[in-house]
Amino acid sequence: MSKTTEKLPYKVKDITLADWGRREIELAEAEMP
Repeated sequence: MSKTTEKLPYKVKDITLADWGRREIELAEAEMP
């Protein structure tokens, strides 16, 4: 297994917002026809 030390094009400013964001996405998917 290789280590993931490659540079990503983005940075996570606040990882605690991940749960909130996931909930928002699920809500949006449910609302779309």
